[in-house]
Amino acid sequence: MSASTTQPIPTPPEEPAAPRPEELIAEPAVQGDLTAELQQVARPFGKPTLVLAGLLVLALAFAGGAWTHSAFGPSSGSSSARTAPADGQQQGGGFGGRAAGGRGTVGTVEKVDGSTVTVKTMQGSEVTVSTSDSTTVGVTQPGKLSDLKPGQTVTVQGRTGTDGSVTAQAIVAQPAR
Repeated sequence: MSASTTQPIPTPPEEPAAPRPEELIAEPAVQGDLTAELQQVARPFGKPTLVLAGLLVLALAFAGGAWTHSAFGPSSGSSSARTAPADGQQQGGGFGGRAAGGRGTVGTVEKVDGSTVTVKTMQGSEVTVSTSDSTTVGVTQPGKLSDLKPGQTVTVQGRTGTDGSVTAQAIVAQPAR
C-alpha cells in the first residue's frame, strides 16, 4: 500500500479564561446610576397601577354601600312619608304598610276601642294605633275617632314604638273607592 497520510486531529476552540478577581472588582457592578436603580426597585407600582387600585377601592366601597343599603335599608314595600295638608285632604301616597322612617302606617280600620285603633295593613299585619287628645282625625273633613268605621282605609301619621305600635299625631280616612 501507499504511505499513510496523517491528518491533524481538530482541537476544540479554547474558552476564554475566567476573569481574575482583580478584574471583577475593577468593573462597576451596575452600569449607570445605582441610586436610580435602587429607587426603581423600591417603587414597584407605577402611577397607572396606583390609579387603578384607587378606582378598585372606590368600586368596592360603592358595592359595599349598595349591599349594606339593600340588606339593612328600608324595604321596597314601604311608601314615602308624606304629611297631610292643613285642610285634611290626603295627598297621593302608597298604600300597604308603614311609611318610610317608621312615621306611620296605611291600612284599613279593624276596630276602634276607646283611644286605640287597630289598623290592618295591606300586607295583612295588624298595627295598634294609640291616640291622644291632640291626635287629629280627618274624614275628608275634620272628624272624631267615632267617625272611623271598620273597613275604612286610613293613613296614620305618628311615631312608631319599639313594639311596632304607633302613637298617632293624625289619622286621615281615605275616600271610598
